Amino acid sequence: MHLDWFLYDIGNCQLITSPFLPSDISDNKDIILSETPIAGLNHSPINYGGGGNRKISFELPLIKKNDYIGNVLLLKQFDMLRNQQTGLFGIFSGQFTSNPKVLYYWGTGSVPMIYWVKSCNATHKQGWVNKSGVPQYSEIQMELWLDETSILYTAEEVFRKFASLAGGIQGVMTARKNQQNKRVV
Repeated sequence: MHLDWFLYDIGNCQLITSPFLPSDISDNKDIILSETPIAGLNHSPINYGGGGNRKISFELPLIKKNDYIGNVLLLKQFDMLRNQQTGLFGIFSGQFTSNPKVLYYWGTGSVPMIYWVKSCNATHKQGWVNKSGVPQYSEIQMELWLDETSILYTAEEVFRKFASLAGGIQGVMTARKNQQNKRVV
């Protein structure tokens, strides 16, 4: 079985998948720099203050038309992320539960990693509501923040080092090949 796109909701033990792929994925990581003013110096040295968490965001279309229940079943899976309830169907969950976490990797060039769900918002498209008042076309906007304490993040660090080295070698080989092709012409 092949899944085109998916994320796994860890707290609710549910697989969320869709035949539709997300929009462009925004992938951000802040690099924190700070200036340190020193009296009498004609400039302020710049110091590295650390790196922020990696944040990815995307929009996923949910389309299910010509159906009595529209895309409600998929929407309810995302609602579980928005209303984090763990335990047996939320019956035995505590009053205060942590933000949901998901396992995600699609389209980021990384190994599967665990992310905190920062936001999970839905836009229901006007004109795409069926006769029973159920949405048939919605878009889910998600923002995920990487959990850098996970063992999977350590695996990503190892993968990043090896892939970076291989990328450098590939770049040198491509440059050499291009130089040889220029000499032939």
